Amino acid sequence: MRIALPLISFLLTGCASVLGTGAPSITLRSDPAEATVYINGVERGTTPYTLDYDLNDGRDLSIEMRKTGYRSNSISMHPTVNKGILFVDAMLLNIPYIADSKNPALYKLPIKDHTMTLYKEQAPGATKYLVPVTEVVVHPTEKLGTFNQVPIRTDRSGGFRSLTYPENFTSDIVSGMKETWMDGKSVRKGTTKGDEVIQRAKLYLQPDIKRINATLTGTRSHCYGPVELEVLWRFLPSSGGTEALYERTTTSTYYASNTDSDNALADAIRHAAHMLAEDHELPERIAAIYGSGLQLAKGDSLLFSKPTTIAFNSRKEMISALVQGVVTVETDDGHGSGFAITNDGYLITNAHVVGDASLVKVKFHKGFTLDAQVVKVNRDFDICLLKVPASDVAAMAIGDDNGLMLGEELYAIGTPLGLELGQSVSRGIMSGRREIEGRQYIQTDVSINPGNSGGPLIDEKGNVVGVATLKISGKGLEGLGFGVPISVALEMLNVSFAR
Repeated sequence: MRIALPLISFLLTGCASVLGTGAPSITLRSDPAEATVYINGVERGTTPYTLDYDLNDGRDLSIEMRKTGYRSNSISMHPTVNKGILFVDAMLLNIPYIADSKNPALYKLPIKDHTMTLYKEQAPGATKYLVPVTEVVVHPTEKLGTFNQVPIRTDRSGGFRSLTYPENFTSDIVSGMKETWMDGKSVRKGTTKGDEVIQRAKLYLQPDIKRINATLTGTRSHCYGPVELEVLWRFLPSSGGTEALYERTTTSTYYASNTDSDNALADAIRHAAHMLAEDHELPERIAAIYGSGLQLAKGDSLLFSKPTTIAFNSRKEMISALVQGVVTVETDDGHGSGFAITNDGYLITNAHVVGDASLVKVKFHKGFTLDAQVVKVNRDFDICLLKVPASDVAAMAIGDDNGLMLGEELYAIGTPLGLELGQSVSRGIMSGRREIEGRQYIQTDVSINPGNSGGPLIDEKGNVVGVATLKISGKGLEGLGFGVPISVALEMLNVSFAR
């Protein structure tokens, strides 16, 4: 018995030496540096910061970083029991797990070092630009890095299976642009919808992933480590040319934390797109390209004589008089509405009403029909200028859309459904001003139906303040009608009037 006691004492001392290896720790870094670190909501220091795990921190760690001018970022971490230590203890004592459960040395953290990226906060009121994104080009399929020191493959048992479906990366690029000045849209060139979006934006983005280098550890469903991407970002013209308007190559590193390996690659792509948006030169370049494209879409400047506009003596007479200036625009594919802005036969309608036609039919309130030439089309703003061969057309007065007040009465005149309903009138109010895909619209609850497109929105004084152009329908959206402000319509057609 005298021999056994020293032996047990020695074994317990040995156990204490194993458990006394110290609490697990993790070094926390941030990009940019000197971010404030919060553990479970409690401020602990600034980066780089070494966290020595303590059981008082709990079994679930919420690690958050904050820095003025940047959006906060956070990860969760779950310390686990270090079974290796318990096994050594059991071997030393030759009995099942004898250990102090409150000793932090019994636990381990999944990684010893982690870096979090903090994204810059977007400036209030920053202009957003439409950026269509086409299919991502991926060059590397080999030498992708390592997973637990084994080369990463793209096959079923590899770490980056998603590389076999690169078309999915386009949505990751678009997702990475959220909460930035880029209004990313996934598009497919050669489709009607895709080409329309590209035309509005005056450009499109073709990302080309040149290099992937990951150093991951963990399991397929819970991996950690850096994923470095080199991406060539090519901004190409909407005209279809192959020469880039602007190119930029970026190298970015995303630090995966407790995520699926395929998700780690998708997150790295989203991160690369977000970091592209933080290029301080890029907004100016995109604005210049867009502005140049808008100017080109406006066409040549047109200066018109100030017209003699439709007269009326009272509010009661106003609508019955104004219908003289509203027309029905007929094409082979259907019809829409329009209105005269000069006495010598210039009219405005929507671009989608005329489609690709160069000549359309225009029916006036008195019942006669004239051929109208399509003079100018601005598809970016869905505006079109027509010309009929006449010299005594009843022209409508142009109003000040900037002076419209919320709740002010508005009227729409047009051909809403069938041709037999030409010059129908509906009334509502000005509900607000809205921006849709970077363009300003007047929102109204005036009834706008198929065929109303291109007709005038008229204020309480009988002046044209907008061009009916859009109605959104669907669950929760009934009654939302929109019009292009008349000042925008004239500017985008490059039309002005002599004073």
